[in-house]
Amino acid sequence: MPQTLCPSCGHSPIPRGATACPACGEPFDHLQSYKKVGRTRLDRLGDAVDDDATVFGGDLVTSAVSAHPGPVAGVLGASAAAWFLRAGGVLGSLQDPSWTYGLVALDLVLALVLVVNRGPAKGLAQTGLVVQLLATAWLARAAPTAPVHVAYFALGLVALTLVLGEPGAARRYVGLGLGLAVALASSVLLAIPGTLTPGGGGGVRQLLVGSELGYRLELPVGWERLTREQLSTHLVLPTATLNGSGVGFGDVARGRFGLLWVERSPGVSLAAGCQGLLRSLGGASNAPLTRPAPAALGGRTQLYALNTSAGARGTLGCGLLADGRLVGLAVVAAGSGDVQTGDAQGAAAFAAVGEGLALQ
Repeated sequence: MPQTLCPSCGHSPIPRGATACPACGEPFDHLQSYKKVGRTRLDRLGDAVDDDATVFGGDLVTSAVSAHPGPVAGVLGASAAAWFLRAGGVLGSLQDPSWTYGLVALDLVLALVLVVNRGPAKGLAQTGLVVQLLATAWLARAAPTAPVHVAYFALGLVALTLVLGEPGAARRYVGLGLGLAVALASSVLLAIPGTLTPGGGGGVRQLLVGSELGYRLELPVGWERLTREQLSTHLVLPTATLNGSGVGFGDVARGRFGLLWVERSPGVSLAAGCQGLLRSLGGASNAPLTRPAPAALGGRTQLYALNTSAGARGTLGCGLLADGRLVGLAVVAAGSGDVQTGDAQGAAAFAAVGEGLALQ
């Protein structure tokens, strides 16, 4: 017959009717399983109950997890928050499928099950965390050694170790601290571009959102938002006005720089507005290019070659939207001494950034 052991020190057997461990003093009367048996008359427990059976009736074995659910529930709550930031693309997009939100719900449900302590709570938690680890490994299949994927897998492992066996006080609280730290690290890695191993086939893409101006720009892997000062050497970000504002970005390591400009000026024409933006960026008003513009710029677009005084070469694309907004996307590549190579690199960078642009 299974015997109840102390969830704190492991002492067994515990005498019938005891409300605390005779060895260490750990109280039992707060447990749901104790309260359930405490409401049952002892003469109805049946003749088959062994004399060594405990206050829990002899058919329930206590667990340090059910006795102390707080630490593991805290780790599961932090894990749910980290998965929500990832699934919702709040800090950076890994382009995960929509079912990733299910992992958020899974962690919250497991935390609730452990706290309420109904049914095989510990077994359910173990099963759920194994499922989460398998899902995490599947999501990381393109770059399994990437820091962000390793961090999320480690988060699941920490939670799993807290529901295996009979964790003592040291393991519970070390696990809680480690779990919170890994959850924070996982979230931070989402916001850091280039955290995947080279050639991994995937990556973190930083997301720039301008709610007032109605743009959403998901940058290529390795690109990040840049300040005016970081951008100024190769590309001049115009000063914001009452009608227009912009954001700078780039991949400094590869010498790629860009900006997105959105302006609401009543009555502005596409040609005049785009040429004015081109001049403010230091480009010359040459004939428009004939290659296609990013689809997000709409049906009325113009493209110009953009060559800065610092030697960077690239493209400025403009679009006039139905609501009158003028949108300009400029991307240049620096560091190439050859004109044709610089033009090709600038055009490729412009196309890559343009794929991540969406306008509302």
